[in-house]
Parts: sequence; C-alpha cells; structure tokens
Amino acid sequence: MSTQFDFAKFYKLLPAGREDLLTWLALLGGAGINHPAADGIVRAALSAGGLPAALSPASGSLVTGAGALGALWAGDRLYRRWQEVSNSRVLHSDVHIRSNVDLPSPEKWKDWDGMLLGYTVDTGKPIIIDWDHWMRHCFIIGQSGVGKTVLGEWMMLQQIVRGGSMLFIDGKMDEGNLRKIHAMATYAGRRDDLLVVSPGNPSLSNTYNPVLYGDADEVASRILSLIPSSENSPGADHYRQQANQALTTLVNGIKSINANSGLRSHDASALIGMAYNFFDLSLVLQNQKALLDLESRINKQTPGGAQFASWLDQFKTAVRDKDGGGSNVQLDLKKMKDTFGGIGGRMHAFGTGNFGTVTESYDPEVKIFDAIMANKIIYIALPTMGKAEAASNFGKMTIGDYRTAVSWLQSTPKHKRPWPPTLCFFDEAGSYVTQAWSRIFEQARSAHQVLVPAVQTMANLDAVSPELRAMVLGNTWTKVIFKLGESETVDTITSLIGKEMYGVTMVGYSESESSSKQSTSAAQSSSGFGQGKSVSMKEQEGFRVNPTTLSALGKGEAVVLYGNSHIYHVKIPMVEFTSSFLDTIGPYEVNHCAPRYVKGLDYGRRLHQFLISAGGDDK
Repeated sequence: MSTQFDFAKFYKLLPAGREDLLTWLALLGGAGINHPAADGIVRAALSAGGLPAALSPASGSLVTGAGALGALWAGDRLYRRWQEVSNSRVLHSDVHIRSNVDLPSPEKWKDWDGMLLGYTVDTGKPIIIDWDHWMRHCFIIGQSGVGKTVLGEWMMLQQIVRGGSMLFIDGKMDEGNLRKIHAMATYAGRRDDLLVVSPGNPSLSNTYNPVLYGDADEVASRILSLIPSSENSPGADHYRQQANQALTTLVNGIKSINANSGLRSHDASALIGMAYNFFDLSLVLQNQKALLDLESRINKQTPGGAQFASWLDQFKTAVRDKDGGGSNVQLDLKKMKDTFGGIGGRMHAFGTGNFGTVTESYDPEVKIFDAIMANKIIYIALPTMGKAEAASNFGKMTIGDYRTAVSWLQSTPKHKRPWPPTLCFFDEAGSYVTQAWSRIFEQARSAHQVLVPAVQTMANLDAVSPELRAMVLGNTWTKVIFKLGESETVDTITSLIGKEMYGVTMVGYSESESSSKQSTSAAQSSSGFGQGKSVSMKEQEGFRVNPTTLSALGKGEAVVLYGNSHIYHVKIPMVEFTSSFLDTIGPYEVNHCAPRYVKGLDYGRRLHQFLISAGGDDK
C-alpha cells in the first residue's frame, strides 16, 4: 500500500524568509511577555541600564501589541499560502492537475493587452497571454470534437471584437463555422470586413487568385507546392528544380508585358505586367499555339522577356511543310511536359469548375496582404471531404500566398504593421501545410503575426516531415493540449510537459501468531501474537501530468503549457449565439465589390483560337 506525499506543497506551508521570521518573532514575543517571570526580567534589564522600572508595563504593552499584530500577520500569511497550494477546485473536472500559482501577465488584461485563453479549474482565474508572448505563437492538439475549434472561436471572437485582422483556414469546411464567423462579425459591427473563400461553394465565396501577386520566385514556389517534396530522391528533385526554373521564367515573361504598370493595390503588392490565372498558365503549358501567342506578346527588351525567349528556343523545332515550300516552327510539347512534370494538368483543376469560378478573376476581392493591412476577417473553407487532394493543394498555395504577405509585412514600417497582431488560425493544419510552412514561424513575429496551428495527432505533422514537427514545437511559446487518444502523441506530449520530484510515503503492516505444546504434558503450552507497522518516505521522479490524465480530459478542458515550464489546468469558454439573434441577422451574404478592369491573358475566352489546328497537332 502506498500514498503520495507532496513535499513541495508541505514546504510552501512552512515559515521561510525575512517576513515570516519577523512575524514569528513578534508572535512569540507577545506570548512570552505575559509570563510572570517576564516582568521581573524586564525590570532587572531596565535597572541595569539605568532606566526607571516604571517603564516595564509600557514596554510590555508594546511587545504585547506587536505580538497581536504578529498573530494577525501569521494567520493571514498562512491562509494565503494555504489558498495557493490547496486542492480546492472552482470549476468541475473529473481529473486533478496542479496548476502553477504564478499566472502569465494577468494585470495587462486591464488594457486589453493580450489574449484570454480560459480559466483555471482550481481557482477560476483567467489565463491571459500578453501580446509579446502571443506573437511567439500557439500550438493546439487534441482529438476531434474535444474543443480545438471551440478555443479557436473564442480567440477569434476576441480578435474580431477588438477590431484586429484575422485569417482562418478551415481544413474540414464545417458550414457551422461560416455561420459562427458571420455572427461574430455582425455582433461586432464588422460584417463588411468579412471575406470568404469557398471553392467548394462559389455562391458563398469572394474571388481569390493565389498565384497572381508576388515576384516570379514566390509564385513558382506556390505552384510547386502541388508536387510532393522530393528532397530524398535526387532524380525527382532534379526534375522539380527544372520545373521551378521553367515556371520562374514563364512568370517573369508574363510580367514583362507592360499592360497594367499603373494599376496598384498596395506598394508591396503592385500588379506588374499582364494579369493571369490558373487556366491561363495551364493552357500555356499544354498548348503550343497559346505558348507561341504568349511569346509574341512579351517584351523581349526587358530582362524577363529576353530570358523567356531564350528559354523557349530549346523547345523549338523546324518542321518542313508537306508541299516542300518552306518550314514552320513547332514546339516539342513532350519535352515541355517532361520539364514541367505535369504541373499544367494539376493547375487545370484549379482553373475550371467550382475552383475556376473562384480563381478566374484578374482583380480578386481577396488579397491577403491588403486584407491584413486593412484589418479584414478572412475565412477560407477547404472542401477536404469531397475533393481531398484539390483542397489540400489549394490550402498549400494559400499558405504560400500568406508567406509572401508576411515577407511584405516585414518590409513595411513597424508603425504601419497590424496591431493588434493578426490572428492566423489553421484548423486541421496537417492536411494542407508543407515543409516551407515552418519558416513562417521564424519570420511572423516581426510582422506582428500570431500563428495558431491545430492538429489531432503528432502524426499529422510527421506526415510532412519530422523537421516540421520539431520546428512547430520549438517555435510555439504556448501549447494547449486537449484530450488525447493516440499513444505516441500522448508519450510525446507528456515528455514535452516534463517530470518533477514527488514525495512517496510507504506504509507497511505485519501480523504474526504462534503456539507450542509439549507432547509429555498437556499443561505445558504457550502461544503468542504480534503486530507491526512501518512507515518510510522517499522522493521519486514522475510526470508532471500523467499520461492517463491526458486521455481522461473532458470536452472543453485542456492543459496549457506556457513557456515550456508553467502548466495550467483550464476550461475553455464556448461562444454561442441565441437563435433569435441568428434569425435577426439572417443568412450570410457575400460582400462583393465592383472589380476594376485589369488586362489579362484572357485565354479562357479565346480558347477556340487554340483548339482549332490544322493537322490536329494541338488536339
């Protein structure tokens, strides 16, 4: 039989420090002066010092008063210490986790200078993360349906109410999330700030073109996220690098066309050259007539145009006419397809159908950089259930677009960067992030961005790469752990939370009984009975939060690991709107704005020109 004894709690109750020493001296002095012998001792001391003995009652009164104050002081300090270490819980929970007494910057909440995560179970006090530590990012993990999205909604409501910018990428496209975000924005008087990208349901979506803005390298990087990473395969990586060079050259060529040089959305996100969309790029990479048409439109006097013309020459071949009267230039499309690794076909899926309806605009309503600078609320719903691969790839390109926006924010004067910091909530992040995502964590703080990824298991990050998991865990100051079920994830989190020393009391009981009788005499016999008890105490190391505890957390209940050192057992508030309020505001309606005229390649409307081909070469 064994029971645990918490040495740390016991030590906290013991007197320690200068204040406690003065308290106990005053207390003992007040008690001691009332002893009959004390008066004689004081009188003798006064006489030896040449002072009148009549001062003895006055000195006794002073010491007695000091003793009374000491008693009050001691009682108050003992009460406060007991409150700090007691096991009483204000909020109900089926598990017991000891929260740290020190709370993170609670005084800053007076000025709304932070984010309220929840309330401690044992004391009911708020857990508030100040802006400086909030910009060091937050990681959320837990099973499905235990409170990750509820926490996200609670954080988003605070962000919306205080007027901040927000990016919410929904990896499971729950229709209820859009209704909730719409209700939050309307409640805060910010309905016009809500922008929605929903390629699974274009009727509820603003337009968004994730490959339009940025320099050629940034755009090529986004498009290449459609191809799985190839670092561990030298052969595949060779073709990937070829495709990257080709895409960079192609985009540079398009940007050399001086069509929209005076049209700007922001200084950093200026639209340079001809506009384009997914369908334009897809057709150019798969149709020689479209590619030759593009060559005729580029400005070869610019570095980008000259580079494009030189690059295209490697695919050209001279084909003699059938009548022998001359020759025509044709492109080796097979060689081009090998170079681009089928990227044209992958982009075709985003330029047609529902995706194409959202991405075809040359002046999209959603520009992530501009939206962040204008404190907009961006909700991106990925149709992962019906179109898992396409939704995942679309999310990857969106992350790439956001990464470009972060780099532009870094080059923006500090006083113009968003404040409060932009909240970026990535729900079910493991389904659409890439290895390049980890670099954003290192740069986002200086751009006043807060990254909050939410996953179900560590395997969601390991599926991308073990390095990504290390980067996310190492670059998130606050970690919120909900109920866990997968054993490897439980082991990782308990190890991350760490261990501490516990006192263990061992209690042992023993009983003995004996009897004897001599065979020669029935009268000679003896018997005996004995009992024994032993108590021993020792210290041993154990997990600060037991693995079984993480699996027993209730809904809306979490462990917060702050700064990899402080732990708090918290309950998360749930955001709910009454049915009457929802009926009053009505269903969500898209905030469309009148688009500007922007000149683009427009190959979608000219498609018939490239499908009619003598000899069927382009079929």
